[in-house]
Amino acid sequence: MRLQWTMMKPDPYTVRLELPLVRVVIAASILIVLSANAVAQCKSQPAQLADLESHLNGTLAQLAKIVPEQRPKEYRELQEQALRELEQVQCAREEAAPAEAVRRGPALKTPFALVPVLFVTDRQPLSAPHDGHKYFGWERVASGVTYGRVVARMPAEDYSVTSPVPHGVKIVTEANAQGGVSVDAPETLTREDITKHIRDYKASLPHGELTRVLIFVHGFNVTYPEAIQALARLSFGLHIDVLPVALSWPSQGSLPKYWNDEENIEPSIERLRPELLWLLSHPDIDEVILVAHSMGSRLVTRTLSQLELQKAQLPKLTRIALAAADLYEGEFRELWPRIRKLPAKGWLFYTSANDLALLASSIVHAAPPIGDSRKRVFTVQQADTVDASAVAPKLRGYGHSYVIDNPLLRVDLRRWVAQGLPAAQRGLTKESRTGAEFWEISH
Repeated sequence: MRLQWTMMKPDPYTVRLELPLVRVVIAASILIVLSANAVAQCKSQPAQLADLESHLNGTLAQLAKIVPEQRPKEYRELQEQALRELEQVQCAREEAAPAEAVRRGPALKTPFALVPVLFVTDRQPLSAPHDGHKYFGWERVASGVTYGRVVARMPAEDYSVTSPVPHGVKIVTEANAQGGVSVDAPETLTREDITKHIRDYKASLPHGELTRVLIFVHGFNVTYPEAIQALARLSFGLHIDVLPVALSWPSQGSLPKYWNDEENIEPSIERLRPELLWLLSHPDIDEVILVAHSMGSRLVTRTLSQLELQKAQLPKLTRIALAAADLYEGEFRELWPRIRKLPAKGWLFYTSANDLALLASSIVHAAPPIGDSRKRVFTVQQADTVDASAVAPKLRGYGHSYVIDNPLLRVDLRRWVAQGLPAAQRGLTKESRTGAEFWEISH
């Protein structure tokens, strides 16, 4: 028997979870879309969805008939064609999707959250916006990294005047608001400046409260502003005191350039490893929660494997969540014996069968990554897998950013991080498929 997702103890942010993905924050006459990260790059009005899906399925059928080693050029051309067609399918889905959450109008004042984010990036700075990129681009800086602080401004989802606000976040109101999520120009800092910000945050917390840092590593097809937006929405949506820190690598911000992102993330593992180690061992941080999304899971798992081989001490790393992981099962199982004990309080995996971005990964590799649950749900001993297929539709962001967009997932993550609840106590449904036992989240 399948049990429905049920409410746990009273929580000001769970009383509205009977609503679907569309989140009503304030009643008014105008709908503004809250953009997800990794949105489709729609150059023109998309064709009918059924026609686009038919073309894509035809291309996938052709791919299935070819032995790549025998006809490599034709196979690569069909892969590129499939990625372009997949992007157009997503454009059509987004065109037909209902508006996401924020209503406002001339007679209303809309609350906006100003979320400060610290970041470390090896992206090349940009002097002017270019092709969807802003402030930092798609190429790697010649050496070193850039440290900084930036403020993301966004409609305050799930907010009321009685709601607790994460420490360091400011709420402002705007009459007749029109804007969505935006990212201010970043302030470039030094490593010492980052330490000062961490110490100031620590000193401003209520007496006795742990200094908890949320490190976020984004995936493929993500620009720098999208990475900051994603982390800001995630950290604010958790409704707990966390200091958000983004590790951003030079993704191309384009689905058809998936191969470029695969090449780009490899040097970033070396470039960002000392930065991650520095944060994980920082004397002014009490606890680190590490969330890796999509291809960012490669950077996190490979870096942690290297740190384990170096016998690095990481006592402040308490939890790791891999969401929609674009990482292959064989590699992960090879790394797992080394890395499984690194976080003191465990691992959590989020998967979905509705993830079109991971379909792109499957097109390139002819095998599903661990975040894709179309054919199987990935599980591993001593960790929990939560399948989000029931609450992760394909409407926006390729169905790929559900852990950021969907309040149900943010509630589940908060219960794991802040309350320390195991999956069996978070209102999830226990399921099994082909011998694998996992948890399912549903409306």
